[in-house]
Amino acid sequence: MRAFFRHRADELEQILNTVNDHDGQWWPFVFLRPEQQERMTSFRVAALSLLLGCFFGMLANVVVALSASPAHRPHVVVFPLLTALGFFALFRITFAYSWNRRAARLRERVRR
Repeated sequence: MRAFFRHRADELEQILNTVNDHDGQWWPFVFLRPEQQERMTSFRVAALSLLLGCFFGMLANVVVALSASPAHRPHVVVFPLLTALGFFALFRITFAYSWNRRAARLRERVRR
């Protein structure tokens, strides 16, 4: 049973790293992508999350501003902040975890 779950985790890691390796997934923040053998730090994930969260949070603000009455609009920082926090949590437990597993294996191969 343990081997089954380990195999599934390896498959998920491979899928996530396939997504991670495409430049289009990082655009316009390709400069934040580390080398494959380099760890994806929480700082890097936070920077990416803030950039994406601010953009998508402000888009949500525009939608709310166009559709909700002024009395029902949240403060302008609510959506960007919550979106950035959501991206951070999601990216940290999925993409960064998968990236760091692969980076550790690649660094280990270089040491041998």
